[in-house]
Amino acid sequence: MLLFGRFPTYLFATTGAVAIALALRMNLALPLVASRSLDPEQVNAIASQTTVIIAQGLQEGDIEARQEWNPGSGVIVARDGNTYSVLTALHVVRTREVVYGVRTSDGKVHQVDDVETQSNIIPLGEELGEFGETIEGLDLAIVTFTSAQDYPIAVMEDSPHIDRGAPVYISGWPNPEDESARRVREFREGNLTDIANPPSDDGGYSLLYTNETKRGMSGGPVFNQEGELVGIHGRGRAQEDRYCVDPELSQNNSCGIQTLHFIDRVQREQLALSFAEPPVDPEVIAHGMTNMEQADTIEDIYKDFTFLRSLLRDGPSGGCSSLLLGEPCN
Repeated sequence: MLLFGRFPTYLFATTGAVAIALALRMNLALPLVASRSLDPEQVNAIASQTTVIIAQGLQEGDIEARQEWNPGSGVIVARDGNTYSVLTALHVVRTREVVYGVRTSDGKVHQVDDVETQSNIIPLGEELGEFGETIEGLDLAIVTFTSAQDYPIAVMEDSPHIDRGAPVYISGWPNPEDESARRVREFREGNLTDIANPPSDDGGYSLLYTNETKRGMSGGPVFNQEGELVGIHGRGRAQEDRYCVDPELSQNNSCGIQTLHFIDRVQREQLALSFAEPPVDPEVIAHGMTNMEQADTIEDIYKDFTFLRSLLRDGPSGGCSSLLLGEPCN
């Protein structure tokens, strides 16, 4: 595990460059470097194990607001003991002082209490305007939950260089077209179109890619061909005056925030996060391939996110507070 980003990687990269230069001077044979490129199916297996869905806890009576209930996506990026850190888009968790749930690949929903304490959600930007029309800083937030289970952590890519035209993959949990309680994780293939430098003032967006995305996939991971996390998806194609980075490019591209800027923020603020080193563990890929069907389908998301009120606050359990959406209360 690497603490505060990937400083050792930069050290090793410099050392490797010196070694290559010395080898060329001495006319020595250079070692062959094996490609770490993965098939899309393998990247999808990684995404299946590390992508989570994030939503507010539902209460009896929320049926009237079902259309206003908009889950988002996220990705597990760090672990410290039994505390996991999920990286998501800030606008996914814009409502504060509520209880969120984080659903992991094993189907468990882990509660994130933002009522008693606000330390479980760390915003990396600030929404401005009455409805968060713009974001100062990064459209990112860190959400922490606790569990004794072993969950895979996405390997973080820290290189500032990404080839334009290179394959990129988006993973997330889109909302269905109707009010169906069923959800299926989607994996979208595409290519990197451009990298904005500097990032946009509104949310820190810098990645533009051709991947088609849907509402609900915001906060989901953007992977490269090596299965490494290179960004967080934030917005789909431009709609009217809503766009990111560039209005013309945004017409045919979705956009995200490069993880390089997240790592820089972690280092500057000295956040105690330990990231997984590359390459991706083959066991994560193997487990993802065999467990994908179970991990990628939620038969009843309303049931999963309807929490007992006694778990949210110190109220009594049972009664109407523990009903699922749409059930009568006598």
